[in-house]
Amino acid sequence: MTVPELSPHEFVRRRQERVLDVLHAHGVEAVVAVGRSFYDRPGMMAWLSHHFPPFPTAVFAPGVRGLGHALFVLTPRGSTLVVDTPFYREELIVADEVRVASDLVEATLDVLRPLVGRRVGVADGELLPLPIWRAWTARLELTWTDVDRLLWPLRRVKDTYELAMLRRAARVAGVGLRAAAEAAVPGATEAEVCAAGVAAALEAGADFVRYLRVHSGPWSAWGSRWPQATGRRLQDGDLVVLDIIGAVGGYGFDVLRTVPVGTPSDEQARLLDAIDAATAEAISLARPGVPVRRLCARVREVLADRGFPDAARFVGHGIGLETVEPPYLRDDQEETLLAGEVLCVEPAVWRRGWGGASCEQEVIVGETPEVITPAD
Repeated sequence: MTVPELSPHEFVRRRQERVLDVLHAHGVEAVVAVGRSFYDRPGMMAWLSHHFPPFPTAVFAPGVRGLGHALFVLTPRGSTLVVDTPFYREELIVADEVRVASDLVEATLDVLRPLVGRRVGVADGELLPLPIWRAWTARLELTWTDVDRLLWPLRRVKDTYELAMLRRAARVAGVGLRAAAEAAVPGATEAEVCAAGVAAALEAGADFVRYLRVHSGPWSAWGSRWPQATGRRLQDGDLVVLDIIGAVGGYGFDVLRTVPVGTPSDEQARLLDAIDAATAEAISLARPGVPVRRLCARVREVLADRGFPDAARFVGHGIGLETVEPPYLRDDQEETLLAGEVLCVEPAVWRRGWGGASCEQEVIVGETPEVITPAD
C-alpha cells in the first residue's frame, strides 16, 4: 500500500484540532509537548508537530541547555515549536512559528510567558529535563497538569497516514530480517549477521536502524542484551534470535524472528512450533474490545499446553512514532484493545542455559486483524 495522497500536514492539523477540543473539554487552555532525538523518543512533540530532532541529547552547559530536545506549544491562538538547531526540515513541520535556540530553558520561558495565569498541560513530561522544569515552576505562575491520560487514547488509534507508514516500515524490516537470516550460517559472527541486516534495511529505505539484536546459541535465552551483536561465531545447531528495530518516515518497526542454524533438534522444533501457535493466538485476539489480560492469559495457556509454562510475562506492546507505546501487553494491565491501534505481539520463552525463541508480528487491531509484517 502506498502512502495516501492526502498530505501528512492535513493529518497533523486534524490531530492538533482534536487535541484542542479534548483539552478545552477538561478546562486546559494549552499544551506543551516534549520530545527527544528522532531515534530516541520524539513522542507527543513529533505527533503534534511532525518534527524529529536531528541532534543527540547532550550534557547541559551554560548557554547550551536542551540539545537533542524540542518542545511544541499548542494553544487555540496558534502553535510554536522550539528547536535546538536550525537544521530542521521546514517543509515537514506543522507549526505557526519555529524558534531556534541553543538554550531551551530561556527560549521556552519566552514562549510560555503569555500563558501566565492559565491552566497548561504537559505531554510526555517524563522526557522534560529537570533544569527546564525547575525554571518553569520557579519563574512562571502557571497551573500545570499532566494530560497524557487525555491524549493517549487519541494517539493509540492510528490515522490513515500513520497506518500506511507503519505498513511501509514493516516491509523494510522484513527486508533487513531476510538478509540477516540468510547470513546466519555456521562460522558467521553475530556482528556479520547484524551488518548484513542493517545494510539491507537502510538500502530498503529505513531512516535508521537503532539496532539489530543477534543472539545466538546460549545467548538466544536472553530477551535483551548489550551489545546488540558480538564476535561469537554461529554453530550448527544454534538458535539465533534476530530483532530489528528502527523507523521509516518517522514511524517505527520492531520485528523479531528466531531461526535455527542447520536442522533444529526435536526440542528446538517443539519450542518453535509452540511460539508460532502462541503468536497466531495473539493475532486472532487482536480485536477491538478484547481485554489485554485476556490476550496475555490465552497466550500463556497455549505455551503451557505445549510444555512451556515458563513463558515470558511480556507479550508485546503498541508501536507508532515510538518503538514501544501503550498498550503494554502484560497480564497486569487494565486496557482493552482499540480498533486501529498497531501492536507488536511477541510471545517468548527464554530459558537460561538452554536457549529461547520468539516470533514478533505487527498487527493492526480490527474485527479482522491485519498482520502487516512479512510472513517469512
